[in-house]
Amino acid sequence: MSLMIALVAAIIWMVSTYANPSNSWDPVNFVLRIAAGAVTIAAGAEWLVQSVREAPAKPRRGSHLASAVRRSVGSRTVLDHLLDHLGPAAGRRPSPAQDLATVTGGGAVVVVGYLMERKVRRVSLRVGLDEASAASLESVLGAAPHRVFGTQPPTRGLFDRSAYTQLEGASRSGAWSIAVPTVDVDLLRYVLGRGEDR
Repeated sequence: MSLMIALVAAIIWMVSTYANPSNSWDPVNFVLRIAAGAVTIAAGAEWLVQSVREAPAKPRRGSHLASAVRRSVGSRTVLDHLLDHLGPAAGRRPSPAQDLATVTGGGAVVVVGYLMERKVRRVSLRVGLDEASAASLESVLGAAPHRVFGTQPPTRGLFDRSAYTQLEGASRSGAWSIAVPTVDVDLLRYVLGRGEDR
Protein backbone atom coordinates (compact mmCIF):
# COMPACT_ATOMS: atom_id res chain seq x y z
CA MET A 1 0.00 0.00 0.00
CA SER A 2 2.84 2.39 0.87
CA LEU A 3 4.45 1.76 -2.50
CA MET A 4 1.21 2.56 -4.32
CA ILE A 5 0.82 5.82 -2.37
CA ALA A 6 4.43 6.76 -3.15
CA LEU A 7 3.94 6.05 -6.86
CA VAL A 8 0.68 8.07 -7.09
CA ALA A 9 2.25 10.98 -5.20
CA ALA A 10 5.31 10.86 -7.47
CA ILE A 11 3.08 10.96 -10.57
CA ILE A 12 1.17 13.94 -9.15
CA TRP A 13 4.46 15.69 -8.46
CA MET A 14 5.72 15.07 -12.01
CA VAL A 15 2.46 16.23 -13.62
CA SER A 16 2.36 19.40 -11.50
CA THR A 17 6.01 20.10 -12.34
CA TYR A 18 5.48 19.68 -16.09
CA ALA A 19 2.23 21.68 -15.95
CA ASN A 20 4.27 24.75 -15.09
CA PRO A 21 7.21 24.56 -17.57
CA SER A 22 8.14 28.21 -17.15
CA ASN A 23 8.31 27.73 -13.39
CA SER A 24 6.32 30.93 -12.88
CA TRP A 25 4.87 31.62 -9.46
CA ASP A 26 1.62 29.74 -8.99
CA PRO A 27 0.72 29.20 -5.31
CA VAL A 28 -1.61 26.26 -5.98
CA ASN A 29 0.97 24.47 -8.12
CA PHE A 30 3.69 25.20 -5.55
CA VAL A 31 1.66 23.76 -2.65
CA LEU A 32 0.67 20.74 -4.73
CA ARG A 33 4.31 20.02 -5.65
CA ILE A 34 5.53 20.37 -2.05
CA ALA A 35 2.73 18.15 -0.68
CA ALA A 36 3.19 15.50 -3.39
CA GLY A 37 6.96 15.46 -2.84
CA ALA A 38 6.60 15.08 0.93
CA VAL A 39 4.07 12.26 0.54
CA THR A 40 6.33 10.51 -1.99
CA ILE A 41 9.30 10.62 0.39
CA ALA A 42 7.31 9.55 3.47
CA ALA A 43 5.47 6.70 1.75
CA GLY A 44 8.64 5.56 -0.02
CA ALA A 45 10.56 5.49 3.27
CA GLU A 46 7.76 3.54 4.97
CA TRP A 47 7.72 1.01 2.11
CA LEU A 48 11.50 0.65 2.29
CA VAL A 49 11.46 0.04 6.06
CA GLN A 50 8.67 -2.54 5.70
CA SER A 51 10.42 -4.35 2.86
CA VAL A 52 13.70 -4.54 4.81
CA ARG A 53 11.91 -5.89 7.89
CA GLU A 54 9.90 -8.47 5.96
CA ALA A 55 12.61 -9.63 3.55
CA PRO A 56 13.67 -13.22 4.24
CA ALA A 57 17.37 -13.81 4.81
CA LYS A 58 18.95 -14.98 1.57
CA PRO A 59 21.62 -17.57 2.16
CA ARG A 60 24.92 -17.09 0.41
CA ARG A 61 26.63 -20.05 -1.19
CA GLY A 62 28.49 -21.90 1.53
CA SER A 63 27.06 -19.65 4.25
CA HIS A 64 25.88 -20.96 7.60
CA LEU A 65 24.24 -17.62 8.44
CA ALA A 66 20.97 -18.11 6.56
CA SER A 67 18.81 -18.97 9.56
CA ALA A 68 20.40 -16.58 12.06
CA VAL A 69 17.75 -14.36 13.56
CA ARG A 70 19.63 -11.07 13.85
CA ARG A 71 22.99 -9.46 14.40
CA SER A 72 24.51 -9.44 17.87
CA VAL A 73 24.48 -6.23 19.89
CA GLY A 74 28.09 -5.43 18.98
CA SER A 75 27.60 -6.14 15.28
CA ARG A 76 24.53 -3.97 14.68
CA THR A 77 24.60 -1.46 11.85
CA VAL A 78 23.19 2.04 11.52
CA LEU A 79 20.23 0.59 9.58
CA ASP A 80 19.49 -1.82 12.46
CA HIS A 81 19.38 1.10 14.91
CA LEU A 82 17.17 3.12 12.55
CA LEU A 83 14.73 0.22 12.21
CA ASP A 84 14.64 -0.10 16.02
CA HIS A 85 13.46 3.51 16.29
CA LEU A 86 10.88 3.22 13.51
CA GLY A 87 9.50 -0.25 14.16
CA PRO A 88 6.98 -1.69 16.61
CA ALA A 89 9.72 -2.30 19.20
CA ALA A 90 10.74 1.37 19.27
CA GLY A 91 12.66 2.32 22.40
CA ARG A 92 13.66 -1.27 23.25
CA ARG A 93 17.32 -1.79 22.44
CA PRO A 94 18.79 -5.27 22.32
CA SER A 95 21.31 -6.11 25.04
CA PRO A 96 24.08 -8.68 25.54
CA ALA A 97 21.75 -10.48 27.98
CA GLN A 98 19.13 -10.82 25.24
CA ASP A 99 21.76 -12.25 22.88
CA LEU A 100 22.68 -14.84 25.52
CA ALA A 101 19.00 -15.65 26.10
CA THR A 102 18.53 -16.10 22.34
CA VAL A 103 21.45 -18.54 22.20
CA THR A 104 20.49 -20.52 25.31
CA GLY A 105 16.93 -20.69 23.98
CA GLY A 106 18.13 -22.51 20.85
CA GLY A 107 18.55 -19.51 18.55
CA ALA A 108 21.63 -17.85 17.15
CA VAL A 109 23.01 -14.39 16.41
CA VAL A 110 25.54 -13.18 13.88
CA VAL A 111 28.78 -11.71 15.22
CA VAL A 112 30.96 -9.74 12.82
CA GLY A 113 34.64 -9.92 13.62
CA TYR A 114 38.11 -9.72 12.13
CA LEU A 115 40.30 -12.76 11.76
CA MET A 116 43.82 -11.63 12.63
CA GLU A 117 45.77 -13.55 10.03
CA ARG A 118 48.70 -12.22 8.03
CA LYS A 119 46.11 -10.13 6.23
CA VAL A 120 43.25 -9.05 8.54
CA ARG A 121 40.00 -10.48 7.18
CA ARG A 122 36.40 -9.51 8.05
CA VAL A 123 34.27 -12.54 8.91
CA SER A 124 30.71 -13.24 10.05
CA LEU A 125 30.12 -15.96 12.61
CA ARG A 126 26.80 -17.60 13.36
CA VAL A 127 27.02 -17.93 17.13
CA GLY A 128 24.71 -20.45 18.80
CA LEU A 129 24.59 -23.98 20.15
CA ASP A 130 23.12 -25.64 17.04
CA GLU A 131 24.87 -27.56 14.27
CA ALA A 132 24.77 -24.65 11.78
CA SER A 133 26.57 -22.46 14.33
CA ALA A 134 29.16 -25.17 14.99
CA ALA A 135 29.80 -25.39 11.23
CA SER A 136 30.15 -21.60 11.00
CA LEU A 137 32.67 -21.50 13.85
CA GLU A 138 34.58 -24.41 12.32
CA SER A 139 34.79 -22.71 8.93
CA VAL A 140 36.48 -19.69 10.52
CA LEU A 141 38.35 -21.00 13.59
CA GLY A 142 39.06 -24.58 12.55
CA ALA A 143 37.87 -27.90 13.91
CA ALA A 144 36.40 -28.01 17.43
CA PRO A 145 37.09 -27.92 20.29
CA HIS A 146 37.97 -24.23 20.45
CA ARG A 147 39.88 -23.01 23.49
CA VAL A 148 40.42 -19.36 24.40
CA PHE A 149 43.80 -18.67 26.01
CA GLY A 150 43.64 -14.91 26.42
CA THR A 151 42.34 -11.53 25.34
CA GLN A 152 44.01 -8.26 24.46
CA PRO A 153 43.27 -5.03 22.60
CA PRO A 154 43.51 -5.56 18.83
CA THR A 155 47.04 -4.95 17.59
CA ARG A 156 46.24 -4.02 13.97
CA GLY A 157 43.49 -3.73 11.39
CA LEU A 158 41.54 -0.95 9.68
CA PHE A 159 38.52 -0.95 12.00
CA ASP A 160 37.57 0.86 15.20
CA ARG A 161 39.90 -1.12 17.45
CA SER A 162 38.69 0.62 20.61
CA ALA A 163 35.34 -1.19 20.28
CA TYR A 164 36.88 -4.65 19.80
CA THR A 165 38.72 -7.26 21.87
CA GLN A 166 41.14 -9.73 20.32
CA LEU A 167 40.69 -13.34 21.47
CA GLU A 168 43.66 -15.70 21.20
CA GLY A 169 42.93 -19.40 21.06
CA ALA A 170 43.45 -22.74 19.41
CA SER A 171 41.48 -25.53 17.82
CA ARG A 172 42.38 -28.95 16.47
CA SER A 173 43.44 -27.14 13.30
CA GLY A 174 45.88 -24.85 15.10
CA ALA A 175 46.09 -21.43 16.69
CA TRP A 176 43.66 -18.64 15.81
CA SER A 177 43.20 -15.00 16.70
CA ILE A 178 39.99 -13.04 16.14
CA ALA A 179 38.86 -9.54 17.09
CA VAL A 180 35.16 -9.32 18.00
CA PRO A 181 33.07 -6.46 19.43
CA THR A 182 33.90 -6.19 23.14
CA VAL A 183 30.24 -6.49 24.15
CA ASP A 184 30.07 -9.87 22.35
CA VAL A 185 33.16 -11.41 23.99
CA ASP A 186 31.27 -13.10 26.85
CA LEU A 187 28.72 -14.58 24.43
CA LEU A 188 31.43 -16.00 22.17
CA ARG A 189 33.37 -17.39 25.14
CA TYR A 190 30.20 -19.04 26.44
CA VAL A 191 29.48 -20.72 23.10
CA LEU A 192 33.12 -21.79 22.61
CA GLY A 193 33.18 -23.16 26.18
CA ARG A 194 30.02 -25.18 25.54
CA GLY A 195 31.65 -26.57 22.41
CA GLU A 196 34.52 -27.93 24.50
CA ASP A 197 32.05 -29.99 26.54
CA ARG A 198 30.86 -31.94 23.46
